[in-house]
Amino acid sequence: CISAIMTGRCYATSAEMAGELGPFPGYFRNREHMLRVVRNHRRAAYGVSRDADAASAHELGRYESLEIPPVPIDAAPLEATDETMGHLANSEDLLHRARRAWDDALKEGGVHGFRNAQTTVIAPTGTIGLLMDCDTTGVEPDFALVKFKKLAGGGYFKIANQSLRPALEALGYNEEQVKDIMRYVMGHGTLDVALPDDNGKVHDNSGDRFSAFLRAKGASREDLATISDALGGALELGFIFNAHTLGEDAMKRMDVEGAVDVLAALGLTKKQIAKLNDIICGTGTIEGVPHLKEEHLHVFDCANKCGKIGQRFIAPEGHIRMMAAVQPFISGAISKTINLPTEADVDDINACYRLSWELGLKANALYRDGSKLSQPLSARNDATDDSEEDEEAIELARAEVSDEVVAAANRLVDVNDVKGRDPVEKIVERIVERPLRRRLPNTRNSLTHKFNVAGHEGYLTVGLYEDGNPGELFITMAKEGSTIGGLMDSLGTAISVALQYGVPIESLVNKFTHQRFEPAGMTDNRDIPFAKSLVDYIFRWMGMEFIPGYREANAPKRSKTAAKKGSSPAPTPTRAPVAAKPVAKEAKSESTSSERKDSVGDDRVGVAQGSPAPTPPEGVAGRDRVTPGSTPGNKSEMDRTSEPSGGGGNGDRVKPADVEPVITTAAKPSPAAKLQDGANAVLATADRENATAAALVGTLNEANSQMMGDAPACDVCGSITVRNGTCYKCLNCGNSMGCS
Repeated sequence: CISAIMTGRCYATSAEMAGELGPFPGYFRNREHMLRVVRNHRRAAYGVSRDADAASAHELGRYESLEIPPVPIDAAPLEATDETMGHLANSEDLLHRARRAWDDALKEGGVHGFRNAQTTVIAPTGTIGLLMDCDTTGVEPDFALVKFKKLAGGGYFKIANQSLRPALEALGYNEEQVKDIMRYVMGHGTLDVALPDDNGKVHDNSGDRFSAFLRAKGASREDLATISDALGGALELGFIFNAHTLGEDAMKRMDVEGAVDVLAALGLTKKQIAKLNDIICGTGTIEGVPHLKEEHLHVFDCANKCGKIGQRFIAPEGHIRMMAAVQPFISGAISKTINLPTEADVDDINACYRLSWELGLKANALYRDGSKLSQPLSARNDATDDSEEDEEAIELARAEVSDEVVAAANRLVDVNDVKGRDPVEKIVERIVERPLRRRLPNTRNSLTHKFNVAGHEGYLTVGLYEDGNPGELFITMAKEGSTIGGLMDSLGTAISVALQYGVPIESLVNKFTHQRFEPAGMTDNRDIPFAKSLVDYIFRWMGMEFIPGYREANAPKRSKTAAKKGSSPAPTPTRAPVAAKPVAKEAKSESTSSERKDSVGDDRVGVAQGSPAPTPPEGVAGRDRVTPGSTPGNKSEMDRTSEPSGGGGNGDRVKPADVEPVITTAAKPSPAAKLQDGANAVLATADRENATAAALVGTLNEANSQMMGDAPACDVCGSITVRNGTCYKCLNCGNSMGCS
């Protein structure tokens, strides 16, 4: 009725504004449709049935042009005087005013039109509603009687429902009963409570108090005052008994310095701690509370299970039907979360969407409790003690030991041989192998690595055992949103658990390397220049850090010279001069190609200064060689000293440094010699080209061997492909896989 009054009165006011300012643009093109919508709103306010036959019998008739009729106001509970289900004193007046509002809206709108096409939606209020001291927001039920809001800057903010006490008083409970119920739900909020025994039982006649226990452990009055001040917003005692709240001095006085679980270090058992949490901080639920009648339980139901022991909650269908009751009197949609429990499955989600469609909702939003890595509101602390889980696993393993008893030895030996003997029993035990988790010490060394894959920066932190092996992995993305950050965080958690349960790092690296998806690209790591994905980079880096020989086998092959930045290339060694071969005594036209190379054409400079001079054939040298300062018929002193002695061609040679350029005139080679020279030149060129090609092929083969570690087969010819940028290319048929 309240939503119907608000929206109906808004449309009536909008019609009055249209009488002064004119209707909204486009109204006259949509006048009939607009009035039809208002008439349907009015029918819902008058309670026209969703059933077609029953609606036809109503004075306002059936809903117009609607395949799915809305859920109308049910006037019967509002007009009834029976108070078994509760009765508002002015319920009939609310119903009358809701109908009157839509009568006015239709009447004025038919004359002037409407200034606004839509007037109302129901939007979330969130934190603003909580700061305005509202117990609930929008059309939401309360999340829980006691909930904890996660703050953006860290920490929690405890929020207790302020309507609990007025509701109990309205239901007729006396002051003492209300006080007991409030303590059960909200807690005593003080340290001056009875100390439970080791099994978590509280004895009324016991004089032991928790505050006296803390004083006996060394806590001062100031320490107790600090703890008491923090109890009002505490999720549980563990959020107070820590070094941050107590301070280092208090930790030293109680002799628990460096302890993570302070209460356990003080000597309290887990059952004692759990009971103290319930007594001091409250159970957070109305279930199991003293004095409360069974028929009143549903009054305090919330969207989620309350506290650690609560089991009641509003079913998803209840959320949807509440929205369906309001939707016919809202212009737009309703922004409301339909809460589902943690154990909800796909069928439950499907049922919610179908029911929303059947009841005419314009939108809905489903949320399964605990489905996100972090959620702003929670009704309990779901952090579990891993050590307790391990103890339970060990107990379960022991319980699975077989209790089969084999009959006495007379089953195995002849009965006559064992007559008169006591039966021998043999107990056969079935050993159940369970993986054991090797935990890291509280204080351990770690290795942090910064990476950058295609501009996506992040940090890898690997916790190490005492022997240097990895035991945990934390992956932190620098500038990513909740999706990729959550995925990487979840991957790190999974890998950490796997490592602690003994999964070899080699198996993890082999399984996760070379996975290809975005983001992928170049990195700033010389050992991993290109990463196919973040997962590929992470596990290739872990392999290089923790698997012996992995870096040498997978890092790019670089020369030592190239690895040094700024180093100049090594000088090319100079080949030493080769001594000249003996020359023939006679110059023949069939001389070898090497001799003809020494005998150059007319007017050609034979040697450069500083090089050994070629030795021409004997006949040519004695007849045609001309040196500076001499004529062909007049030999200089140098000529005479440089001639072969004894005519054998093995005489003393001049020193290369003393030889000046000479001009020689060689004998003209024969045609056969020219042909032989051409063949030799072709063979020499072919040898050089073959050597170059062989070196190139060897280089390509070495490069390709580094590129085909995970290369798929070509989808055309079946040959193994090689990497080509971010894709693969077949060198056999030229097909490219993945690129245009």
